[in-house]
Amino acid sequence: MNLDNLNKKIKEEDIFVLYIKSKTCSVCTELLPKVEEVAQAMNVEFLDLYIEENREVGSQYMVFSAPTIIVFAMGKEVYREGRFLRPSDLEKTISKYKELLL
Repeated sequence: MNLDNLNKKIKEEDIFVLYIKSKTCSVCTELLPKVEEVAQAMNVEFLDLYIEENREVGSQYMVFSAPTIIVFAMGKEVYREGRFLRPSDLEKTISKYKELLL
């Protein structure tokens, strides 16, 4: 996905979860299904990207390590975690912003 399309999608969605991974990262591979499960359960838009194929995205959002997860609410970054991410923290963050948007 190119940067313009990603930025448009982020602005269109109430809550958007971006998961940036690396092809050489075993943690990224193990964590992805858990993060995806949380996003689906919380009914929010989710996208995962390889940093190697999306350098422009990594640069725009200042991603320096993988995995990195960024949650956007109403187009603004509200949560970011890199490396040691807990799916329960992601779920709490999404719940909080869903309540605020009701």
